[in-house]
Amino acid sequence: MTATGGRRLPNVGAFLTSLMLGSAMGATPVMSQEGSVITLEEALDRAMVHNPAYRRAQNNLNLNDIERKQAWAAFLPTLSVSSGTGVNLNRQLVSVDEFGNPVDNPFTDWRTSSSTSQSINASLSLYQWGARKRDMDTQKAQARAREATVTSQSRGLRADVIRAYRTAQNQNALLGVEQSLLESRQLDLERTERMFELAGATRVDVLTAELEVQRQDQRIQEAQGQLEQALLSLRTVIGDEGLNDFLVDGILPDAFDPGGLDPQALAEVSFSSNPNLIEQEAAVDVSRAQAQSARRAHWPPLTITFNARQSTFDDDYGGFLAGFPDDSRSGGASFGITIPIFQGFNNKVRIVRSEVGLVNQEEALRETRLLVEEAVRARLIAVETAHQSYLITLRSREIAQERLRLGREQFRLGSRTFAELQQDIDAASQAERAVINQLFALEQALANLEEMVGEELR
Repeated sequence: MTATGGRRLPNVGAFLTSLMLGSAMGATPVMSQEGSVITLEEALDRAMVHNPAYRRAQNNLNLNDIERKQAWAAFLPTLSVSSGTGVNLNRQLVSVDEFGNPVDNPFTDWRTSSSTSQSINASLSLYQWGARKRDMDTQKAQARAREATVTSQSRGLRADVIRAYRTAQNQNALLGVEQSLLESRQLDLERTERMFELAGATRVDVLTAELEVQRQDQRIQEAQGQLEQALLSLRTVIGDEGLNDFLVDGILPDAFDPGGLDPQALAEVSFSSNPNLIEQEAAVDVSRAQAQSARRAHWPPLTITFNARQSTFDDDYGGFLAGFPDDSRSGGASFGITIPIFQGFNNKVRIVRSEVGLVNQEEALRETRLLVEEAVRARLIAVETAHQSYLITLRSREIAQERLRLGREQFRLGSRTFAELQQDIDAASQAERAVINQLFALEQALANLEEMVGEELR
C-alpha cells in the first residue's frame, strides 16, 4: 500500500462548503504543525533499518554460517598438538640400604634433570550411522526456522508500521475537519451577531454560537493531542531515535474494495507464504532429524586415532627448552568401536522423547494451518464488513449534507431555529468524522489481512 497513490477524501470540499455557506475553501485545511512529511514508504524503509525487534532477528542469521561450518567439521578429524618442558631438582638426605632400612645418604648434593616433549594427536570418526548427516539436516532446518522468523518479523513490522501510520493519518484528517469546523463556527457567530443587530436573532442565539466556538476549540486541542500521541507511537514502531518533528502524508488512501478476493485462494497463498507456517514446517524438520538421530544413537560408532611423540631428557639443564627433542620418538594408531550395552534406558528415553516431540510438532503444524485458515477467512470478513460500513457512511454523509443545506435555507427564511440549525451542523460533522474513521478502519482491517496472508493485496 502506498500513501502517494491515494486521494483526498471525497466530498470533503462539498461538506465544508455546506458548513460555510459557499465559502471558498480547499479540501484539506492548512495545518498549524511544522515538520517534514514522511511517506508510508519512507516509514517502512526506516523501520526495516532501525526497528530493534527486526534487527535482533536479523542478527540471529549470523549463527547460520558458523553452525553450518560446525556441522561440516564433524566429518573432519580432530587434531591437537602439545608441547611441554620442565626442570626437576632433587636432594635426598636419607636413603635405604639393601634390607630396606633408612640410612644416611652419603650423597647429599642437589641433582638436576630437565626434559622437553612434543606430541601430536588426531582422531577420526569413520562411521556414526548417519548421525552427522542428520545433524547437518537439523542445522539446515534451524537455519530455515531463523529465516522464517526474520520473514515473520518483517511481515509483522510492515503491518505494525502501516497500522500506526494510518492511525496518524486518521488523527491528522480528523484534526483538519475540526479546524474547518472552527472556521464555520466563527462564521456562524459573526452571522448571528449581525442578525442580532437586525433583530433577526436573540441574545441566546449569540451566546449559543459563542459556546459552540469554545467547544470546537476544545475539540481541536483534543484532536491535536491525539495526533501527537499517534505520531509518537509511529516513531516507536519505526525505532528511529533521529526521527523528530515529522508529519504524515495528508493525502488519504483510496478505499479498498475486497470484492475480487477469494477466501480459498487467500488461504492457499497463506499456506505457502505465511511466516508462522514456515516456522512450524521448519520446526517439524528439526524434530524429524532429531528423532532419526536419537533412534541410532545406541549404534556403535567406529573411530580411528593417531598419535606421535618425541622427547629428550638430560641430567642437567640441557633438556630444558630443547627446540627439537628427538632423543626419543614414538607413535601409534588405533582402531576402536564402542558398544553401549546398558546405559540405564537413557537411549530409550531419548528416542521416546524425540518421537513424541515429532508427533506433537506435526500436530502443532496441523493446528497452525487450521488457525491460519480461520484467521484469513475471519480477517477477510472484517475487511468486507468494513468496506460495507464505509459505503454506508458515505451515503449517511450525503444525507446529512443535504439536511444541512435545507436547514440553512429554512434558517434564513426564519422557519428553523438556531438551535435546530446547530443540530444539523452537528449531524453533518459527525457524518464526516464517521467517513474518515471508517476509511481508516478499512485500512486497519486490510493491514491485518495482509499480515496473515503474507502478501500485499492492494
